[in-house]
Amino acid sequence: MFAAAAMLLASCATVSAQPQPASPAPTAEQPELIATILGSGSPEYRAERANASVLIRYGDTRILVDMGNGAQARLHQAQVPEESLDGLFFTHQHLDHNEEFVPIFIHALLGGRKFVVAGPAPMAAITASALANYDEDIRYRLGRIGKTLEDAEKDYTLTELTGGEDFTIGGIRVRTAHVNHSIYTVALRFDAGGRSIVISGDLVYSETLPVLARDADYLIIDSGGVIKKDGRTGPPGAPGGLRNARAHVTLDETGRMAKEANVKALVLTHFVPGENDEAATTAVLRRYFPGPVLFAHDLMEVPARDE
Repeated sequence: MFAAAAMLLASCATVSAQPQPASPAPTAEQPELIATILGSGSPEYRAERANASVLIRYGDTRILVDMGNGAQARLHQAQVPEESLDGLFFTHQHLDHNEEFVPIFIHALLGGRKFVVAGPAPMAAITASALANYDEDIRYRLGRIGKTLEDAEKDYTLTELTGGEDFTIGGIRVRTAHVNHSIYTVALRFDAGGRSIVISGDLVYSETLPVLARDADYLIIDSGGVIKKDGRTGPPGAPGGLRNARAHVTLDETGRMAKEANVKALVLTHFVPGENDEAATTAVLRRYFPGPVLFAHDLMEVPARDE
């Protein structure tokens, strides 16, 4: 049972490729790079907001970023089976970002498609644990389709991200940067078809994010200090409304990073419970950032179909 886990840890290697030239603007014949916000919520369970998860699509290539509670259900609502995924990526290893990795990983493993697993440590240990703990189950299910676990392990590549990676998956260029959070976290940039989308992960102000996100079309960012209709400005429970001031950005930090990066649009996500005061939040961001400010909801597409 543990042989597969040992083989996985031994084979962990960084996925690399040469940087790709800038792609031309999308045409009627060319696919578009699109992000679907599968989960826009925070660790607190809410039926209307799944935990953190974003689906990146470009033609037939699909990369899933973070897999918190509810990600599987939203993935199926978006009519994307786990077996069709080309990448399982993580910004960091907090439960509200990786809780549904195991079932999604196992379904992908059964699909026979080549895919990448990538995230900060302990990505290798988490993956090895899934293989060890579900060894008999995985072998049983693979056996029903005439495959062995040893066969299936050849279908994916695993890498532990540290920031600074630059590689391609199915025509999408993927770049990473380490950002500041309570545990090791990376932001991710996706470029294809003349469009760029950046996912910040959870963070406080990080000089590396504006560098990674320079001139991006969309920056999907931790909502941090979003203002609520009841006046709260962050996770409830501490003086001033902030439960952990150094885990998540303030609105001023968000605005500064958006300005420094010269991004075209901001997408706020990772909302704690309570109704957002979108006008008040946007007013603070306007001190720094003049572009569109979007408030994510589950299954929201960026860009919208009618853009």
